[in-house]
Parts: sequence; C-alpha cells; structure tokens
Amino acid sequence: MSLNCPFCHSTDIMIVEANIQQANSTLSNLASPTALGALGTTVAKSLNLPPIVGGIAGAVLGGLFNSFTEQSTPSQKSLCFCHNCYQKFPIQYLN
Repeated sequence: MSLNCPFCHSTDIMIVEANIQQANSTLSNLASPTALGALGTTVAKSLNLPPIVGGIAGAVLGGLFNSFTEQSTPSQKSLCFCHNCYQKFPIQYLN
C-alpha cells in the first residue's frame, strides 16, 4: 500500500498522534474558580457580608463547575504529517 500525501503526493509522510482538546476554553475561563471567587467577593461586599465568604463560595462553585464540564482524558486522533509540504491531515485522507 502506497502512502501518499493528498496535497503534494509525496511519499515522505509520518503518522503522529495528537491530543484533541474541546473548544469550551472560553466558558471554562469565565467560570474558573479564580473568576467566580472574585465575583463572589464583589457580591459579598455588596450584600454587607465578609468578602472572604463570597470568595470561598465562588471558588467552590467554580471548582464544581470545572469538575463537571472538564473532560477526564483528551481524545487521541491519528494525524499524518508530510515532510515535503509540511501539511497535517487525518489518516483517512491517505491514498
């Protein structure tokens, strides 16, 4: 079986493994323990509560949110890399 690059048709390719991350990084950053801790501190100050109480509550809620939305292990995907044209492509594109 001949393994050819679909872009330049070179045979100088290598199969590599890649970790695929989910694209929910913006949501994770907004609901991080640090961000929710700061928000909790601000809310606690406006309610005349000790700021440390709001900070701890926000950090705990942020940690819980991250533990439910975070993937335990990133998925593995086989990719090919062409040493001639430097393109990466899924293994299904091989001829």
